Amino acid sequence: MIAVAVFLLIVTVLFVGLLPLAMPLGLAAGGVLQTGQTAPARWWLAMLVAVVLFLLLSWRMRRQARLWWLAILMAGALSTVALFCWRATRDLPDMPHSGAAASAAAPRVGLVTGLPLFWYPDRRLDEYVATGDGRSPLVDHLHARAVDHIDAATLRGLDALVLAQPRLLQPTELVALDGWIRQGGRAVIFADPLLMWPSALPLGDPRRAPLTSLLDPLLLHWGLRLEPVARGGDGIDRRVLAGGYVLIMAGASRFAPQGRTPCTFAERGLMALCPIGKGKVRLVADADLLDDRLWLADPRWADRPEAYAADIVPLLESWVIDPLAVPGTPPVRRVPNDAALISAFRWGLVAALFWAGLGGLGYGRFFAAKPPDKGSSAEVRQEGEGADFQRKGTKIS
Repeated sequence: MIAVAVFLLIVTVLFVGLLPLAMPLGLAAGGVLQTGQTAPARWWLAMLVAVVLFLLLSWRMRRQARLWWLAILMAGALSTVALFCWRATRDLPDMPHSGAAASAAAPRVGLVTGLPLFWYPDRRLDEYVATGDGRSPLVDHLHARAVDHIDAATLRGLDALVLAQPRLLQPTELVALDGWIRQGGRAVIFADPLLMWPSALPLGDPRRAPLTSLLDPLLLHWGLRLEPVARGGDGIDRRVLAGGYVLIMAGASRFAPQGRTPCTFAERGLMALCPIGKGKVRLVADADLLDDRLWLADPRWADRPEAYAADIVPLLESWVIDPLAVPGTPPVRRVPNDAALISAFRWGLVAALFWAGLGGLGYGRFFAAKPPDKGSSAEVRQEGEGADFQRKGTKIS
């Protein structure tokens, strides 16, 4: 019976790690289904609760047996979680990460966007006053400032420029942007042919982001074409990139060459890497991946990587330093797909069953055959001598 209880406790520990993210004492616990992250440390709270429950339920057991089963429970839970994490991430691609290193000073980043990254369109003015902030966490991570109009004076004080589904740019703005890049500027451009970003604003409201990319003149100038979304491709797409990074997108598309182009293509056309003159540009065929509802599991912990469901934050921080380079730090280990998650959970059940069986065999071999502990050996001898004395007295009488 105790073996069944230990098995159930180990399985419960494994299952609790999949449940919603929590941050007791500032440490991440659970949330594998939300974030995909499989760091073994996420199970610390479940393991602690399992140990406490076991001690409460086994207080009447003999001390040696209780210690034996406690050791089985802890070893079983730890090894089961480690096996789950290994199996869940075994199929992730490995890739050397020796690209852009973090600079001593944060780059000065400008952000040109029609997306609600600096304000939430569904909020009223009094809600802005109450919260004190309406920016997306991405803006704070990049320390970006809004750029409303592109010209030489605006671009002069920037190290990098991020364009995310911007409004219709004027020809003079396109010329200024192209010239700035050719002189050594760095840019990251998100162009989406079918924006899926939810909005309560009515169609035609000037505050809504463009439903499709308006950067075709610039793309054509660089020899690129943004393909329309493939049929059936307008859903949520969780994609594992070649380096093991994960992006969650909606209605993503791809780039294709349009005539001669200096660009190369990555991730099956999702990205175009373009050396333009002395400058560098990375283009991404989706803008919905910037929506914090897709990459952030819990908005209360926007500054904690443990709460990220996708890797857009570290990727974007690396791209503004060098748009063409591989990120300098390896990605967080995540479950790549549902099949890997199911397989890992099955392996965890087998490991829990093994440890429960091992505990049962050891208990039967070392503890179950032993008589109950009736006291010290001196007390046993005294009880035996007293019994002999009573028998002798009975015979004399």
